[in-house]
Amino acid sequence: MEERMERQEEMEIDLGTLLWNFLKGLTRFWWLVILLALIGSAVLYVKNSRFYTPMYRSEASFTVMTGGNEDNVGTGSYNFYYDSSTAGQLAKTFPYILSSSLLTNAIKADLGVESINGSISAQAVSDSNLITMTVTSSDPKDAKEILESAIRVYPEVSRFVIGDTKFNMINVPAEPTEPYNKPSYTRKVIKGALIGAAAGLFFIALYAFFRKTVQTPDELKAVMNLTCLGNIPELKAKARRKQTARKLSILDKNLSARFKENILSIELKAERELAEREGKMLLVTSTVSGEGKSTMAVNLAYAAAAHGKSVLLIDADLRKQVDRRLLSDQEGDGLYSVIRGKTELRQAVEKDPQSGIHFLCGNLPVRRVTAALNHPRLRETLEQVRSVYDLVILDTPPAEMFEDAALLAEYADGILYVIRHDFVQKRRILDGIAGLEESGTPIFGYAFNGVPLHKGRYGYYGYGRYGYGRYGYGYYGHYGYGEEKGQG
Repeated sequence: MEERMERQEEMEIDLGTLLWNFLKGLTRFWWLVILLALIGSAVLYVKNSRFYTPMYRSEASFTVMTGGNEDNVGTGSYNFYYDSSTAGQLAKTFPYILSSSLLTNAIKADLGVESINGSISAQAVSDSNLITMTVTSSDPKDAKEILESAIRVYPEVSRFVIGDTKFNMINVPAEPTEPYNKPSYTRKVIKGALIGAAAGLFFIALYAFFRKTVQTPDELKAVMNLTCLGNIPELKAKARRKQTARKLSILDKNLSARFKENILSIELKAERELAEREGKMLLVTSTVSGEGKSTMAVNLAYAAAAHGKSVLLIDADLRKQVDRRLLSDQEGDGLYSVIRGKTELRQAVEKDPQSGIHFLCGNLPVRRVTAALNHPRLRETLEQVRSVYDLVILDTPPAEMFEDAALLAEYADGILYVIRHDFVQKRRILDGIAGLEESGTPIFGYAFNGVPLHKGRYGYYGYGRYGYGRYGYGYYGHYGYGEEKGQG
């Protein structure tokens, strides 16, 4: 039953979210629409210019009359007449005779050719004996000659079906001067462009439909019992560029007040949860890279210090180690050096003079991470700092990518999960959280990061896109802090 409910939840489609995803996909993949439009117009232009075969059409209109016997039938004299029954008979038999091999062979014999370079069709006006015969051919001269021959031989061929016939010509065959299928290249190009653009929009619609990212807390509320501790606002584009250059920090006076208020609120809630459990160690993680967990961890440390707590921030993401770049321009020893016994804990811990927080952060990625996390000195180190500080924050790798967060969760008293708006699929978030729950450490809730203004009741702006990148272990990007471009 639970699996069925989960599948049903996955299949539910919010039209507003779908439209938002489509517009977002259009903003991101607008070039695909233009590219496919250009390709479509080029394909139809080439098809109609290089593979175009001019066709010519010759037409003739005439009335058909059938012969009636007189008393002097032996003399070969006939009266030709028309009535409604004759019209019905003509309408039925004319197409049959045109498609028969008798007529085709008669035309070949009349023209002295082995094959007919054209096709013959005829249309009878309803309830009349008026016939329009048409011949289409790739050669204008052949079109006229075939039509003239068909008119000549038809009476003889139809004689065995409807008796003697006589044609009274209204419009005689003429040799066409230009092809009837002359293409309109402008129209074809426009048609190809529209087809290509429609294909591009179709692919973007598919992208929007299958983009199962989390865009509101309500989407998670229906599938997991986890509290949203706060919404981190998205910065406007101009402010985002400025803040990225200075590193996102609540200590920055120019930073959005909403950003600061929500960080402070989340820290107070997490601190309250720890106090209820008489705990001191908070683990911060996310599902994947780029959701803002490192920036969250650093700013939570700033917020706790602002509340009068003695705080230690530990960069436990040994595979990447970027927190130091958010705090200091100097190199230093981190948790790995302490675990390996290369540096004493009191020497490795540094203090940030501006915020007053202490931090244990290295600056180089570690290769043998699993061995380090299973080293007995890790427990000793964490127990030691637990006895000294009011709050210890562990910034760990993303939960989906490695087991590091789950291993470190065994030492923590609580977990704060960071989820970035419209960034990760719901299924992946649930898998990441499920892996952490196996450790037995309570997950206090999640911070919903990068919430834009358009989400209305969820209320704010957020980090946004600028400054996030792929996880890139061993690579620190061009800005010298954060995850590739910046925020961890």
